[in-house]
Amino acid sequence: MGTIKRLNNLSKMPLKLAQQNSEHPGVSTDGIELFELRQPDNPTDELRIPQLAWAEVNALALPYAVLNERDARKSTGHEILKLEKMADKQIAFRWQVWPNPKLGMPTVLSLRILFVLMQKAADKKSELGHVPEVLEIGSLSALCRAVGLPADGYSRNLIKRHIRILAATQCMSQGTFKNKRGEGLFIDSFSYLRTVIFIGEKDAQGKTFDRNYVVFDEHVRANLNAHYVKQIDLALMREIRSPIGQLLYTKLSHLFNEAREKGWEYVEIEYQWLAERMGIMVYQQPFRAKAQLKQAIDELIAACYVQEATWIDWKIRLRPEVRYTFGEEKPRIERKRAARKRTTSHNQTVAVQAPKQIDPIDFMVPLCEVYAKNGWTMVSSVAQRHGITEDQLKQELLRRNIIITSTNR
Repeated sequence: MGTIKRLNNLSKMPLKLAQQNSEHPGVSTDGIELFELRQPDNPTDELRIPQLAWAEVNALALPYAVLNERDARKSTGHEILKLEKMADKQIAFRWQVWPNPKLGMPTVLSLRILFVLMQKAADKKSELGHVPEVLEIGSLSALCRAVGLPADGYSRNLIKRHIRILAATQCMSQGTFKNKRGEGLFIDSFSYLRTVIFIGEKDAQGKTFDRNYVVFDEHVRANLNAHYVKQIDLALMREIRSPIGQLLYTKLSHLFNEAREKGWEYVEIEYQWLAERMGIMVYQQPFRAKAQLKQAIDELIAACYVQEATWIDWKIRLRPEVRYTFGEEKPRIERKRAARKRTTSHNQTVAVQAPKQIDPIDFMVPLCEVYAKNGWTMVSSVAQRHGITEDQLKQELLRRNIIITSTNR
């Protein structure tokens, strides 16, 4: 993981916060959610069912959103400039994001909505074999529920506003926005959403639309079609209270996935590299850097997504915990195994019945592993939903030779 050579500090203008809406605590009256005022869900020790969504990799790897509405109104965008020497020449790789001055920058809520729309594209690809250029996105109420907002008029207007922000925010790539082949693309200007259409709006011929649609940028849609995506857990993202914690989660989800692909047990990230890709201020004093990320890291540890975080000078070493293993890594392993089985089955000329045996990647394996390590409280909700008692789960552990290490009986 290389260190960025330079990050241009962007100017910031003062902002006066809008008055909080009394009917929706944590929501401002101008239709934009203030995440720092939202109340978290009641704390719980149980393992929650993940809400997985396919996210295009560049949306996870590159800075795009800001933390909250205060920053959205005053930020002039993100810019990363990386200089590399190649064949006796110094090559500049640049990534820029700049907002529509009337709408402001995307926030963490905008990012969550973008991930939901990308999942809509993945669903349609599964049905058609490709992502259509004009993608129907369903009702605004359904989008509200997918994002974690109440399906009322206020939230529907909120969703519409943030989708318009996604369409209005411009990006520029000089070798930084990549495709599945790892090629850095050079694009003067693009937005993740090229066009948005809502029910009741009219086209150039005066015809009124009766459905909601979005059009992804051609480069984004090409990556979605090529399956240059990674699954993230929207339920976990909503559970994290702080905006900086939600942003850190998206980066770690991508980095943990890369680390596991290489057989690594942890990731070790340079602070400056991480802060630049999160789009947050880069501090020069270690105590300020640690204080900046403390709440985010603590929340991810409390959510059982990060096992531990260790600062080594300017590097942070982070190990994934059961929420990553159970919610993201196991499904990825299962998909790969299923794909290999389909390929093998297709190539076989004579069907051969496999001997009966326990599937090492069935549902019970991750459930047993979490129970063995963390105890019944962590898995009780999931187990009972499938009609499994603790005694039955213990028998499943014995069948799979999994040893209980938890002291939480």
